[in-house]
Amino acid sequence: MQSRALLMLLVALIMGGIAVVLVQSLLKQQKGGEVAVQTVKTRSVLVAANDLQVGSRLDAMSLSVVDWPEGSVPDKAYSTRELALGADPAKAPVVLKEIRKGEVVLPYKLSSEGARPLLTPKIPTEMRAMTIAVNEIKGVAGFILPGDKVDVVLTSNLLTPNKDEPVTLLLEQSLMVLGVDQQSSEGEDKPVVVNAVTLLVTPEIGKRLTLAQTVGDLTLLLRNEADTTQADQAVVTLASLRGLEPVAEPPKPVAIKAPARRIVRRAAPATSGTVEIVRGLDIDSQTVRSVGQ
Repeated sequence: MQSRALLMLLVALIMGGIAVVLVQSLLKQQKGGEVAVQTVKTRSVLVAANDLQVGSRLDAMSLSVVDWPEGSVPDKAYSTRELALGADPAKAPVVLKEIRKGEVVLPYKLSSEGARPLLTPKIPTEMRAMTIAVNEIKGVAGFILPGDKVDVVLTSNLLTPNKDEPVTLLLEQSLMVLGVDQQSSEGEDKPVVVNAVTLLVTPEIGKRLTLAQTVGDLTLLLRNEADTTQADQAVVTLASLRGLEPVAEPPKPVAIKAPARRIVRRAAPATSGTVEIVRGLDIDSQTVRSVGQ
């Protein structure tokens, strides 16, 4: 019995020793891993805080600075927002290639500082961008800005039969302004004098406006962006400005043809005569008709 108890005690001591060795080994491995993690060097790297679409301008809210393993930092990566945005945030670079959320922001995906935002991403499928010439008066004294909605009015003297009286008509309604001159950002809220306005149109409207520019003057009417009503499209003439009804043109004289003369040949009246024939003492009278009777 004593030998058996001693054997059990010996086995217990051996198992306890093995357990102690295993625990110590495990603790050493964990400490070694922590030391390895702590020794990895990192650098501050600028990444996209959200998806950045082509044509959008960078701003501080769209960027984030994170710690990145130094050995895997891409070449020419930015380390601060200021380096990417430049001295003037209003002239920050524009995204040329799409940047996903969490992706490192690199210079080759951005335009140079001060570049204007691209217009192409703002044009929906099956729509077009068209530029028409205006001046400070036709451009509502410079108050038309990107994002506004306008109506287009045409004034021309080639739309009437006699072509010597100008008329005005509402050509298109509720067209969105994509840009004024070379400015397509909606962030500006100050009036500026412009020489051209770029509108979002369908291909059909684009053709109508192109033709309209060749036959008259185009004027823009600024409208409330929430106004979806369709205005009256009646043509305005000089007579309507004077409060008069348009004078109808006098009817043109129509030549009346004389009826064709019809010649009817009538038979000549019958003519006849009496001939007296004397035979000795006898006198005989006979009637003689003309030839053709």
